[in-house]
Amino acid sequence: MSKVESVTVEGEGIARGTPDVLRLDLGVESQGRSVSAALDGTSSAMTAVLDALRAAGVAQADVATTGLSIRSVHDPDGRTVVAYVAATSAAVLLRDLAAAGATIAAAADAGGDAARIHGVRFDLQDDADLRHQAREAAVADASVRARTYAAAAGRSLGRVLRIAETGQGRPVPVRAGRMMAMAEAASVPMEGGSHEVSVTVTVEWALV
Repeated sequence: MSKVESVTVEGEGIARGTPDVLRLDLGVESQGRSVSAALDGTSSAMTAVLDALRAAGVAQADVATTGLSIRSVHDPDGRTVVAYVAATSAAVLLRDLAAAGATIAAAADAGGDAARIHGVRFDLQDDADLRHQAREAAVADASVRARTYAAAAGRSLGRVLRIAETGQGRPVPVRAGRMMAMAEAASVPMEGGSHEVSVTVTVEWALV
């Protein structure tokens, strides 16, 4: 049986969408002369932050503790412990983007000097539709390239022999949001921009 002559190319597809949630990483940090004092301070500050989030309409299911740590602080000679620092962090899912800035500012204000904002990221809760669009665009892109090669060789495309998805990127921000200093803002201005999903496929066509 003779080997089928073919052409194999890669195609890339990109689909863009508008983010519908914001993922907030926050925490609190407190220092005390003892471990228990540091933990008490952290617990009090985090409770205030969580209360502020609940008051802003954030569901309990959308808040998850992600870390807890305690470290010692030494004097300049490095041999004597003079204090302890306790820190805890949480991941928060904000579904109301219009109120996200005010919610972040309220949480930071509730935590006071102990509050820490580690980062924010706009995201898509469900990117299935975008991935579908990106896959269609990737195959179409591969088809255009394959037809170009086939025509240059005096041939035309036959049936598809193989399709493989060789690359898939998670949603990435095209335009990043920005934040102002918490202490100076009643509400933090946020810009969601847009997100893109990319897919790369390898397609093989028979040549006729």
